[in-house]
Order: sequence, then structure tokens, then C-alpha cells
Amino acid sequence: MYYSLNKYLKEKYGEKVWKVPVDAGFSCPNKTGNSGGEGCIYCDTASFTHVERGEIADQVKKRIEKLRRRKINKFIIYFQSGTNTYGDIQTVKSRINSSLIDEDVVGIHIGTRPDCVDENILDYLSELNEKYDVTIEYGLQSAKNSTLKFINRGHTAEEFAWACKKTKAKGISVCAHIILGLPGESRRDMIETADFVAGIGIDSIKFHHLQVLKNTKLAELYIEKKFNLLSQEEYIDILSQFIARLQPDVVISRLIGDSPEELLIAPEWPSSKSDFVNKLNKFMEKNNLYQGKLYTG
Repeated sequence: MYYSLNKYLKEKYGEKVWKVPVDAGFSCPNKTGNSGGEGCIYCDTASFTHVERGEIADQVKKRIEKLRRRKINKFIIYFQSGTNTYGDIQTVKSRINSSLIDEDVVGIHIGTRPDCVDENILDYLSELNEKYDVTIEYGLQSAKNSTLKFINRGHTAEEFAWACKKTKAKGISVCAHIILGLPGESRRDMIETADFVAGIGIDSIKFHHLQVLKNTKLAELYIEKKFNLLSQEEYIDILSQFIARLQPDVVISRLIGDSPEELLIAPEWPSSKSDFVNKLNKFMEKNNLYQGKLYTG
């Protein structure tokens, strides 16, 4: 019904490949003042989970040692926390290069923003792409500029499209991050975001359901009852429609968000990821929906 990341990796490498999350110490322009100052209204960087402590090389070494004990032998370095191209080219090079300490690393995934790439950084990542499978993960969240302004993203949908075009021109894969259920967005708005990213020609996508975390502006709005969260049933319905509008070869890297219980205010679903996936699969099968069915090209 959809092209999962696990399926893609098995087809490409013939075995399990596991991500090694890294905190490289990058900050975010949306928090330092260059692009907004207060950060996105939903963001709490403590919600980035499963990262080891210490220097970058030590983080990678510790995680790979644990994974090898589980008989996993190929790895993707995932620069997860912060905006991982937010710095001068030498800083970016130094931090990424320091993670490449193991011969069984096959890929590098770099989480960043569309307003934090330039030709120097893309040229460097293009060079790395000759040896590793490099993917840049750009946060978009919504294609509706009024929503982006409300959530204080600090960039536009047009800037996202520009960054994707520049990145793909260098032969580097692009992953889009989308949040479904943002305040003020209708079902139609979310479907229009699906058509927008499908039209750009992304390579992979990560979906997140809107989660309200402690110590965020979104939490204040939620407590004041300024918006409603999607139910699990509503989310599954919209997600299914979104997936059906994507090209069949776009890799679905994530279906729902994941935040630590101690930070999460709402929603209470899903009870488990496996339960969610089962419900999604049943819904898509019942409604004869599959990836690419509604893609218009």
C-alpha cells in the first residue's frame, strides 16, 4: 500500500540498516534570532530521543557497538537535533566528517531547514554523496504560508521548493517533513500540501501528527483551547489521502511523530506504533487506497 523505509533499505542493501542519531551541537536560526527568535511554536529540542552523549565520534561508536550486538551491520548517520547546516562550511564539514568513523556506514541523513543551505554546503554534501547515500531532510510542515507564519517557521513554502530544486540538482536526495493537524488547517489545506510536495519530486517523506509538548507556545494555545487536535481516525484518513497523492517510489520514512512521554501533553494516541500501523493498513485496504493512486503527475 505504501513504500516503507524498511522495504527500501532491504531492497538497496539486502539487509537491515539502522539509523545512528547524532547531536552535533548545532543550534537553530529560528531560536537565535536570525529567522524568528522564538522558535517554532511546537518545538522542544528535548523531544529528540535516543541520542548518545559525548563527542560526535563517541556518540557514533557507542551506538554502533550496541547495534552490532543485535546483529545489525550497516548504518546511517542521522544528524537529528538542531539545524545541521547552520554554520560556516568548515564547521559543518568538521562535525559531519567526525561522525564517519566506521567502514559500515552507508548513508548520511542531515536534518536542516530550507533557509540554511548554500552552494558551498551543497557542493560538500555532493562530494560525500559519491561514497555515501546522502539525504537532506528539510522541514516544511505545511505548504500554506499563512500556517508557516502562524507557527513561526521563519521561511516560506517557496523557499522550501527552491532548496529542494538546488539540492536535487546536485544529485542529493531530499526528504520532506510534514505535520498534519496544524492549528487552523483544514483537510483541504493538508491535501494541497500533498499535491505541493508531490509536484516538487521529493525522494522521501516523514509524517508527524501534531503533538503538544510542555514548555512550548503550542502548549499555551492548547490549554487556552485555541485549537483542536486531530483524532487518530481523522489523522489516518488524511494521511491515507496524502500517501495516495505521492509518487509510488517516494519512500515513506515515518508515519507518526514520536516524543518522550514525560514531555507530551496531548494527544494520548497512538497506544503503540504497531497498533497505529495496523489501523492505517486496514483503513487503506478497506478504502482501496494505495500510494500513487491519486498522483496526478
